[in-house]
Amino acid sequence: MVKKLFSMAIMLGLTLGLLLPQAILAGVTGKISGVVADTETGEPLPGVAVSVVGTKQGALTDENGEYYILNVPVGTYTVKASLIGFAPVDITNVGVSADLTAYTDFTLSKEALDLGKTIVVKAERPLVTKDKTTTVNIVSRDELQQMPVRGYDQVVGLQNSVVRMNSNVDIRQRGGRESLANGPEINLRGGRPSEVAYYVDGFSQQDPLSGISTANINNNAIKEVKVTSGAFSAEYGHVASGIVNVVTNSGSDEYHGNLELISDNPATVVGYDSYDQNWYSGDFSGPIPGLEKAYFFVSGERRWMADRTPSVTTKDVYEKFGLAQYFDEPQRLPNNFLKGWSYQGKLDFQLKENIKLAFNGNGSYDKWQEYRHYFLNPAFIDQVEHTPMYIDKNYGINAKMTHTLNPETYYNLSVSYFMTERTRGDGVLFENYLDYERTNANPEYDFHNLFREGDSLTASDFNPADTGDVDTFVTFYESYWQNFLHRKSSYIGVKGDLTSQVTRAHTLQFGFDFQRHTLRYFENLNSTQGFLSERVNRYGFDSLGNESDSQDFMNNTKHPINLGVYLQDRFEWRDFVVNAGVRFDYFDYKAERLRNLSNPFDPNNTEDANSGTIQLSDLEASKKFTRVSPRLGISFPVSDQTQVYMNYGKFYQRPDLVRLYAGYDFLEARVGAGSYYPFPSPNLEPEKITQYEFGITRQLGEFTAIDIAAYYKDVEGLTQIYHQAAIPYAYDFFANADYGTIKGVDFNLTMRRNRNMSINLKYSLSYATGTGSYAQSTYNIAWKNSQGIPKTTNPLDYDQRHSLIGMFDLRTTKGEGPMLGDMYPLENVGLNTIIQVASGLPYTPMKVYDGVSPNASVQQEPTGGINSANLDWTFTIDMKLEKTFMFGDYKLVPYVWVKNLLNTQNETAAYEGTGKANVSGYLETAEGQVRATNPDTGEEFAYRYDLGQNNPKNYANPRIIYLGLRLSF
Repeated sequence: MVKKLFSMAIMLGLTLGLLLPQAILAGVTGKISGVVADTETGEPLPGVAVSVVGTKQGALTDENGEYYILNVPVGTYTVKASLIGFAPVDITNVGVSADLTAYTDFTLSKEALDLGKTIVVKAERPLVTKDKTTTVNIVSRDELQQMPVRGYDQVVGLQNSVVRMNSNVDIRQRGGRESLANGPEINLRGGRPSEVAYYVDGFSQQDPLSGISTANINNNAIKEVKVTSGAFSAEYGHVASGIVNVVTNSGSDEYHGNLELISDNPATVVGYDSYDQNWYSGDFSGPIPGLEKAYFFVSGERRWMADRTPSVTTKDVYEKFGLAQYFDEPQRLPNNFLKGWSYQGKLDFQLKENIKLAFNGNGSYDKWQEYRHYFLNPAFIDQVEHTPMYIDKNYGINAKMTHTLNPETYYNLSVSYFMTERTRGDGVLFENYLDYERTNANPEYDFHNLFREGDSLTASDFNPADTGDVDTFVTFYESYWQNFLHRKSSYIGVKGDLTSQVTRAHTLQFGFDFQRHTLRYFENLNSTQGFLSERVNRYGFDSLGNESDSQDFMNNTKHPINLGVYLQDRFEWRDFVVNAGVRFDYFDYKAERLRNLSNPFDPNNTEDANSGTIQLSDLEASKKFTRVSPRLGISFPVSDQTQVYMNYGKFYQRPDLVRLYAGYDFLEARVGAGSYYPFPSPNLEPEKITQYEFGITRQLGEFTAIDIAAYYKDVEGLTQIYHQAAIPYAYDFFANADYGTIKGVDFNLTMRRNRNMSINLKYSLSYATGTGSYAQSTYNIAWKNSQGIPKTTNPLDYDQRHSLIGMFDLRTTKGEGPMLGDMYPLENVGLNTIIQVASGLPYTPMKVYDGVSPNASVQQEPTGGINSANLDWTFTIDMKLEKTFMFGDYKLVPYVWVKNLLNTQNETAAYEGTGKANVSGYLETAEGQVRATNPDTGEEFAYRYDLGQNNPKNYANPRIIYLGLRLSF
């Protein structure tokens, strides 16, 4: 039955792809709809021509005066209505957002016809979105440029129920999480970071291996950022918690451009610290010369940061411990730089009146280093150069054709390619993989086991025969970052959908998406100790780290596929809206899995000669999975000022692919040694999340509205480490073991601009509980040979109970403000302020232990429940002050942007024994006192331990003052 269903889905998808080409997984177009009536009589007017000015899109009203215009690109438009015998009307500032309807009603007057002019009306963004059936937050290009943020990820961080976790924290457990170039990772409504999907112009920007996105987009290239955090429609698959959809700009009939420079270096002129953070960006767009109805848009950005994630305590720590003398800028974390590029381009062609062709491409490159505090050895200060270095690369290109069959029906076809790659290694050797191995010694830590140090070898100890080159002795004298990682993943995708307004009330959408991935992974857990298979987990690479497509099952490249087919019906009757849909997903990991988990080397229990090795006969093909996901969203009015919405949906997300695959020679060596290293497993099934949401939006007056949404999520089958009893040794692998519940209430008060001021207040109350926060949360439990799966739910690491965000924008226009002589010095001035207050993140209180030594073998003893204690509340004020000057067609905007205006010391991590960010409590214990009072080594130990526990990375950023300049034409 499953095979038959799958075959039918493939035939249906391919038929649609060949006959009815279209589309994009994430929407980048919306709809304009409304009613045209007679001003004098109130009667509907049929036959009115309604058009989107500057485009070929339009419609005629029917006998009820109703019209609709489909497939309108995201943007702001003027919509015109005209009918012989009536004065034409233009409504300006009509905003169209992805997947939503811009309701635009007209009234036409015969009496106004005598004036001989077009009546112009300026639209305002509605306070109540009538067709919203889930929680949606939209930030436009203009709003983004006014805010004290940089990058769409920071925009996402300002939405309800979003928790920004410090992925670069050093304290004890990182939960198997990977570091990000700019620090925080995003958790939306209690979900894991990989449960948020990121799209740019409708195409996925996520690494399927890790589930994270490292793509960057120039601010000036962004037209709209849309964040969906409730249950979303059936066209979206492989995502469980939320969707971030970035729509970029396109070219137009006129040439436009922007140049922008930002730097914090000028802050030194007025006596403030600089962290050497800089952005240089530009974009240019317009018609393509020599071609009709053809447009281009290109943008690029250069980033340089000497300290990409500065800490408010860095200078104090370095001065306290006498380390400031070693650094020219002691307020900066050393070897914590970032240099990167991002670029984006778009070509649009109107081939015929009803056929459009678009080519999009974007990419980014970031090379950065991650400061690790235990490399800051006072006796070997140069060791800090060996902190891990990264290169993140992203590249995507896609082509899309849109064919409008008639005003009611259109289809698209799109093909895409996306590649993302990460390399991580020692900050000095980095990509020189063959130079890592140490044949002499590599002590790594000093005799106090606190900081990295160089080898104790001297020149007289050096034997050239061991290395072959005396000049390389210095290489063997240093202590490296020993974990070398290189991963690369890409996909080729085909997507299609058909949209048709089959009746005035029903809009049907049918579509499919197909992806074939190419996955390569190479990680040497301890490259200084050699390149043996027991240390190297690899597939798609040879043993020396070179890309290889060997067909050997032990280390072959992985090519999983996934197919999604969906049907969506949008029913609109007056102000009553129903979004109902269903999605079918098919997952094929295309891997081999162990036939017998409890006896991996001898699955038939025959005690044959192959025991102790993995043969192809010991494996079997991984299971293929099919899932069906119903989705339902409803919105309806309960009064002319109040709208109620509710939604329900089931969502299946493929596990992060890095948890599925392993090189079988690596697995063989580790299982044979009884390793507690958690193994990827193609036994993993798709993770399941069921969401419910109920919301109400109430307009309180002409300028103000409130929105309240309550949600509940039931989470099942999330990835977690499982301890497997087996012959000859027990081992750990990933299984669908975690579950949890997430619930909360989001409150949003919006006041659109009135008397120069607009306000947006957001409050979130959330409860995120589960058996594990990340896929490696039970690492220590598994290490202690505990069997079974977690049974008890507790607050998750990102269970932030309270969050309050206030956004205030004060802005004047030309001729406003006090007059000084013939001038208005405060005209065209804008001040945007964001205030964030949040309760502290949870942690598990422990009996005081050695929380500083990087590899101390510690038996932690909880003194309370898991995550039953919390860090202190955080408080931050960011602001941006700007003034606009016009010089003909040129607009010049200088501005001052300040992060953490009050220089507040916000803690991002704490020692579980004390709840403090700079005191572990170990020095005050009996054991710590014995070590600190040792007559020979005690003084040095106490000094180094105190330095170790004063880790600047346990605090958020200090006050940073930027000066920016934007030129537009």
